[in-house]
Formats: sequence, structure tokens, C-alpha cells
Amino acid sequence: MTISIFDGSPDGQRSFGSFTRSDREYTDLEVKLLKAFLTRRHNETAPPTNLTRAELEALSMVKDGKRLKEIAHELSVSEGAVKQRLKNAKLKLGAKTGTQAATLASQYGLI
Repeated sequence: MTISIFDGSPDGQRSFGSFTRSDREYTDLEVKLLKAFLTRRHNETAPPTNLTRAELEALSMVKDGKRLKEIAHELSVSEGAVKQRLKNAKLKLGAKTGTQAATLASQYGLI
């Protein structure tokens, strides 16, 4: 059995799951549970849509290897403002570090 999940978003995110049993066909309940599982995983791994332009801009600069002081200077904001933007981005992306957040944002195609 193969299940496909498409969320209808503009970026066209899809997830596919292929499941087999050698002993019998899946019951309707099992199909429903597998679809629910795949839908949950699809939603958990979808890129966040709530990152601000400022957060993405800071992440892009982190990806380019710039330090907080450089980022703050280029954006004409304080280092504290850059730290807050990165903190918010890390939270939204589920990352532990700014570098990890920049990598995730890059993998999602956000930066």
C-alpha cells in the first residue's frame, strides 16, 4: 500500500509512505492509522512559515559565516537585536544553535 500526503501549499510539499504485509491485506482501520501517522510526520517535517524577513536575513548571514558583530553592523542594529532574531529563528526551527538553524533554513529553501 502506498499513501501520499499533499498539503496544497504553494511550495508543493509532498510525503509518501509505502507499507507492505506478507501475511494479509491491511484492514480499513490500519489504513486509517497509517495515513494519520504519515500526515503527522508530514506536518512535523514541513518547513516553518512563520519566520520573519529579519530572522531569515540574520540566518542567511550566519550561513555565510559572519559573526554577530558583523551582522549587527551590516543590518545597522544592535548585537542584542541580532541575538534575539537568531533566538526566535532557532525556536521556530527547533534548532539548538544559530548554525544549525541556518543549515535547516537552507535545507528548507528558506534562505
